[in-house]
Amino acid sequence: MIAKRVEDSKNLIIKAISTISEIERMGKPSADSKTISYKDAKAGKINVDEFKKAIYALIEADEFLYKKAPLHELNEEEAKEFCRLILKAERHLNNVLKDFGFEFEEKEIDKNALYIVSNKKLFRKLKDKNPDLNVICTEGMLDIEDMKTINPNIPEKALEGIKKKIEITKNNIAKRIEKTKPSKVVVVVEDKADELIYNRAKELYNADKIDVNELLE
Repeated sequence: MIAKRVEDSKNLIIKAISTISEIERMGKPSADSKTISYKDAKAGKINVDEFKKAIYALIEADEFLYKKAPLHELNEEEAKEFCRLILKAERHLNNVLKDFGFEFEEKEIDKNALYIVSNKKLFRKLKDKNPDLNVICTEGMLDIEDMKTINPNIPEKALEGIKKKIEITKNNIAKRIEKTKPSKVVVVVEDKADELIYNRAKELYNADKIDVNELLE
């Protein structure tokens, strides 16, 4: 099994080199492209925690090589998860490299925005990490039809109570927007249910969305 994985890795490296060579033949990078070289490294200390997080993310991503062999074709959901793990590893590796003198452009968190989250657990995580963030929790959907999508078997009697809760939530969001006048409204997306909330919030508040990992990592 180990020998097979080593052989698979060798083949993937060969394919990667072939792809890079093809890109290089297509054209040279523009003059203003910023290149990074190991020769620019300065003395520093390895951030072990960040390095381990990068490795763990790559190990998770590595599973796709064997689950999806031999074609390695991913559907949309699989592609999103694979790329999420790769980008997660990249963020942690960049944090490792920073301690050796490398600089990376960081995406700044807009502290003037209103962030919408779907549950109290995520609300607490965000507030623990960024106490000054303007965050509001829906504790559910923003439309009854989305609730039916999440739970098709929900009883009609329960829907009446949920409708009232949704209206209260939307009123609370409207009041928060009126009071704080945020630069924008952003839905923090962690799963499929959050995507439904984002779609409604986009209609209601012209909301943007952000992946939860960009705020927590």
